[in-house]
Amino acid sequence: MKSLLLVLAVLWSTLFLTSQSPIQADVTRTRNVILKTNRLIGLTHMAVKNGKVYTGKLGKSVQFERFAKKLYLAKEYKKAAQYSIRAREFAIEALTANKAKPTSDGTITDDEKMITQPLPSVSTMEEELQKESFPLPTDEELVANGNLDITI
Repeated sequence: MKSLLLVLAVLWSTLFLTSQSPIQADVTRTRNVILKTNRLIGLTHMAVKNGKVYTGKLGKSVQFERFAKKLYLAKEYKKAAQYSIRAREFAIEALTANKAKPTSDGTITDDEKMITQPLPSVSTMEEELQKESFPLPTDEELVANGNLDITI
């Protein structure tokens, strides 16, 4: 009887563990994260252009999203999704500063949380951007130029 219970317990735990596998970042999921962030950054760009409140967060958002694009093209999907999520957070800050509200594109879904966990700290990500000599555009430059260069 004990051996039967042990076998059942092992089978049940095996089934449970295999069914709980986390969602992985792949080309499609990462592309969707980036596209969603791109739409939000486009909205933010217009809000900053109209509101004229330059906090530097639009520039940060674009810098992170450009790096996410580079990572995506290099097939580093999880890292690309992580940078894109951070870009989205900066875009929301810029929107709020310009008295605009984020659309549903500002929401981070459970699926997005799963593919980006654990999410590195902003300072860790900024260190990598510095190491890569990835430029930080100013809000003013982005408003004047209009080319965000974030499309994939």
